[in-house]
Amino acid sequence: MNTTQLLDRLSGKTDKLSKSDLKVAAVVLRDPQAAIHQSIAKLATEAGVSEPTVNRLCRKLGCNGYPDFKLKLAQEISRGSHLFSENMEASDDTRTVINKILSSIEQSVNSIGQATSPASIEEATDLLMSSKSIYFFGMGASGPVALDAQHKFARFGIPVVAHTDFINQRMMCSMLTEEDSAVFISYTGRTKAIVDNAELATKSGARTIGLTRSGTPLAKHCRVVVNAVTAEDTDLFTPMTSRIIHLALVDILATKMALQLGDEVEKNIKAIKTNLQSTRS
Repeated sequence: MNTTQLLDRLSGKTDKLSKSDLKVAAVVLRDPQAAIHQSIAKLATEAGVSEPTVNRLCRKLGCNGYPDFKLKLAQEISRGSHLFSENMEASDDTRTVINKILSSIEQSVNSIGQATSPASIEEATDLLMSSKSIYFFGMGASGPVALDAQHKFARFGIPVVAHTDFINQRMMCSMLTEEDSAVFISYTGRTKAIVDNAELATKSGARTIGLTRSGTPLAKHCRVVVNAVTAEDTDLFTPMTSRIIHLALVDILATKMALQLGDEVEKNIKAIKTNLQSTRS
């Protein structure tokens, strides 16, 4: 089944749909782009039907449940090859692909200035600077960002650790105090494990900071939210520019902290460089 047939079937051109099916189809056809971002619960509520009804329709349309339905719908909207970049075409040559990807990265990085509040950077920096220890938490694509943050903040003389495993995160969040900072990294802000751990860290009294989108479930459990927004659709593919946005925000926080610490950081960096010389050939 191709994706054009999917929309035809939703419109009832080729399939006989029940009254309940037509209610769901009407919601999807009214705004297919919005539908690919909706949970099954939200779609069912908007259509005035039950979640099992939505699932039955998805299978009637030849999909393996609701997630598969959203993916097939998104593939139509994106014309298949657009899953990795909004304006990518299958006919693009390598030079065009390079230019489009780099342009996408540039636009996303430039968007930080508009989406991120300087006040949130300052508030997060103040919390980090006065902390007894700093913990960075990230899972999946956000894991490497947490590890990068550990590398950058290690030079400030404050104990810093990154955790990318749910169990380790859970253990640490259980032992945090009001003197510890816990930085949770998630572009979607909807990963249940991260949200649960942020909630636990908050209950433990930790200074919670979120590198995530404002208004997300994760943001609700963070004392400070450093807003991270790109045009990427992480429901469809592993994020690339969103990870770069997070890396840039980590750099901004680290630079702000280094400037405020001043000479103390310079001494640490010189000591690090001196002790690393023997490791290079």
